[in-house]
Amino acid sequence: MVSHRIRIAYDDAIKTIIFFGANVSHSEHDEFFLQRQQQIINAAKVCFSRSGFHGASMADISRESALGAGQIYRYFSSKELIVTETIKSIAHNWRLFLVQHLSAQQSTQDIINADSPFWQHWPSQDRKLLLEMYSEASRNESVRTVLAQQEQLLLAELEVRYAAQTPEINATQRANRIQFLLLLVDGVACRAFGDSDLDQHEMQRVNGILSQHLFG
Repeated sequence: MVSHRIRIAYDDAIKTIIFFGANVSHSEHDEFFLQRQQQIINAAKVCFSRSGFHGASMADISRESALGAGQIYRYFSSKELIVTETIKSIAHNWRLFLVQHLSAQQSTQDIINADSPFWQHWPSQDRKLLLEMYSEASRNESVRTVLAQQEQLLLAELEVRYAAQTPEINATQRANRIQFLLLLVDGVACRAFGDSDLDQHEMQRVNGILSQHLFG
């Protein structure tokens, strides 16, 4: 692993020389920079899903990314910045997931079942990261700001989709439906993934009531 990191560090150094010593466009340099940042964020997600934002160390991220600490600091000045950018990535992906899959639901059946096809589009690692993100938001104002920004985008995008799907109901009814569905999704995300003892008969009964109210 050490020799692999040395090789990557060598490659990085060569690419840096090429970028700044040759006639290379800014866009190519920016693309390489963004690729390296994404490599680090992907590694950080693995570490954070295992140990949490505060439990994972820079050494963990270095090992997972196969980059030396010095290389990582070229792209992120601190672990806190890696956490922030990782949270932005999680929140962004969560919004895209909900826009694509929540608006396609015709009942609450799959939403309240954590093993359903609906939730299979949100993998185990992402589920852990989502819970970690919500936990961090409870004590970090900047994280709450990121989530609020993504939620405003989410509400606007869902409104457009539901307006096309259900033109017979008014804007207030659509807004109420969207808010309730989001509350339901968040509740399942925060509870069901860690609770294997849910009464399935009761879940079916609740599903019938919710589906009738929201989609009937």
